[in-house]
Amino acid sequence: MRTTMRRTATAIAGALVMAAGVVAGGAQPTGAQPTIVEGFTDSVGGMLPGPGGWDVSGGRYATHDPVRSGAGAIGNSNLSVHETVLSGDFGIEAVVEAEETRGAWDDFSVVLGYQDPDNYLYVSFNESNDAMTSGIFAVVDGVGTELADIDASLAGGHYWLVRVYRVGDEISAYAGLLDGPPGGAPLATATTDLFDSGRIGVGSRNNAVFVYHLTQVEPTPMSPPYLGDQNYLWGSALEAVSGGWDLAGGATITNPITSGAGTIGNSNLAVTEWGPMFPDHQEDVQFRAYDVTPPATASAWDDVSIVLGYQDPDNYLFVSLNESNDAMTSGIFAVVDGVGTELADIPTFIRGGRTYDVRVDRWGEDIWVYLDGALIGEAETDLFPKGRWGFGTRNNAGSFGGMLLEVWRGAELG
Repeated sequence: MRTTMRRTATAIAGALVMAAGVVAGGAQPTGAQPTIVEGFTDSVGGMLPGPGGWDVSGGRYATHDPVRSGAGAIGNSNLSVHETVLSGDFGIEAVVEAEETRGAWDDFSVVLGYQDPDNYLYVSFNESNDAMTSGIFAVVDGVGTELADIDASLAGGHYWLVRVYRVGDEISAYAGLLDGPPGGAPLATATTDLFDSGRIGVGSRNNAVFVYHLTQVEPTPMSPPYLGDQNYLWGSALEAVSGGWDLAGGATITNPITSGAGTIGNSNLAVTEWGPMFPDHQEDVQFRAYDVTPPATASAWDDVSIVLGYQDPDNYLFVSLNESNDAMTSGIFAVVDGVGTELADIPTFIRGGRTYDVRVDRWGEDIWVYLDGALIGEAETDLFPKGRWGFGTRNNAGSFGGMLLEVWRGAELG
């Protein structure tokens, strides 16, 4: 049995394959906040369980009693949709694994435009291909039709990050294997005026399916500049600067150093040590940190940090997340020549022992911070537009499961 996604180092070793959201020069990259952000940490959230025995366990939303489709049938025997109805243009992001079997037809689907069990659209991802799988499909009055074929094999037993976009009448599908080579072209596109309003969801034709997150994203994947070059990194891509770190798998502080009273900065610090895919320094970057877990201690000041623009231990930027708030924590900070300054306060608190996904966007002089999909802080600075990224804490231990760095297409490298 697999461990929770992003905690299995061999399954999450390399680059992510796919195109992503957009920005317009100097504008906030993400636009409006998503209405659907499901991480499946401990509940089904807004999902409506359907056929297949869906439930949450081990940090994933899974089918526990999958149903098999009849011969020649097009559709999803296992299906679960979100309670929220999406209309107009939107994007869907999901991390999904089809259970690995002895067969050659392990599959999963991303559903959109759902009206009822007999009327919806879906994208089928499969390790094989026929008229009933691996493509973009429409089901109308219970009859399925393939709108576009996907000539790509997505094997079972692997973690896939997929994105599906609906823009006007056009649907496009992207997928990336977490240990695959870099890429970015859509696997398929289709045009249809069917079901431009409806629910989104996940499913499969025959298989057990494990879903690790389901999120609404920006709907315009190909408007330049867009996210292109990407790297999914594990602890081995980090260099410990201070504090005792275990970098075999994720990144865990095992022997934390305590900061002195009144100091701003990170006593425990680890930053990226890039391989050939990225140079040591880059600008205009989106950085996602997965499974960020502050310790659960008796203190009311358990904290974690995301580091950006790192030059050396005395010069860098960082985002501090904390259970409490003062002038030295819970904000966006700059450390210049060893002296720290708060650029913006973050009034949102975290809790020790709970796991979070954190995202930091750096575009020009603008910085945006997201916690589990919600914007919680922003700042503007011309300091350190290029530099390394990483993790840290002010005083305590902490763990960081994995990180995904994406460079905005057209951004200067080197």
